[in-house]
Amino acid sequence: MSNQPHNINRFSTKKYIEKTWAGISDFFTKYTAALPAMRERLGLPPAELTLLTDALTTYNQYNALIAELETVLKITRDARYLLVAEKDTTTVPVPDTQRLQALIAQLAPTRGGMLYLEDKLTSAILHNPLHTPLDLEQLGINYQPTPKPDPAKSVGRIYLLFTGGIVNLHWILPRGISDARLSRSIDHGPPVIIYQGSDNSFIDRHPIPAKAQVWAYTLEPLLHGELYGKPITEKIIVGSDIVIEEEKI
Repeated sequence: MSNQPHNINRFSTKKYIEKTWAGISDFFTKYTAALPAMRERLGLPPAELTLLTDALTTYNQYNALIAELETVLKITRDARYLLVAEKDTTTVPVPDTQRLQALIAQLAPTRGGMLYLEDKLTSAILHNPLHTPLDLEQLGINYQPTPKPDPAKSVGRIYLLFTGGIVNLHWILPRGISDARLSRSIDHGPPVIIYQGSDNSFIDRHPIPAKAQVWAYTLEPLLHGELYGKPITEKIIVGSDIVIEEEKI
C-alpha cells in the first residue's frame, strides 16, 4: 500500500528550522546527512544531492565569515574609541584581520537555491511509494494532512452591506470547509435559499421595499452537500426610505 500523502502540497513542516541562521544550518545538516542512505532506494538524483551538500558547506563558511566580520568590526570600533578617549598616548594596535582574510580565501562561487533543492528532493521522496515514516523523521519532515473540521467549531461569519439598491454579502467559512448555503428571510418570514456553492460573496438583487424591512441571512457550512456544524444568522435593515451615507476613504 502506498505511503503517498493525499495532498502533496501540504507536507512541509520543518521541525528543525527556527527563525535563526543557525537553525537553518542545523536543519540542512540533518537533512543532507539522511539523503545518502535513501538515494538509491528512492532513486534520488545524485547531482542535486551534491549541489545541496556543496551549498550547505558554503553556507556555513559564510556564517563563520559573518561572525568574524562582526568580531573585527567590534575591535575596529573599540580602537576608534581609544584614539579619542585614551587617557594617555598609548599606541592603539591595528585590528588583526588574518583569520578574516583566510575565511574569505576559502570561499568559491557555489550554486545556491538550498530551499528550492530541498523542496524538490522532498517532493520526489513523498511521491515515491517506497518512502517510509522513518525517512520523513530522519529528514525532519512532519507530514500533517489537512485536519478534518470539527463540527462543534464549524461556525462561519457573515458581513452585510446595504448600499441603497442591493445588499452585498461576504462570508468566512471554518477551516476545511469550502461550500456553503445562504438563505434569506424577510421580516421573520420563511427562509428562501438564494445561493449555494463555493464562492465567499454574493450580491442580493431582490427588490428593495419602499419601507424598511428586516432581512435575515443564514449561512450554513456544507460538507459533501450536507450541513456541517452550526448555521449563523445576521440581520440588516433594508428599505428605500433609509438614507445611505456615502463612505469616503
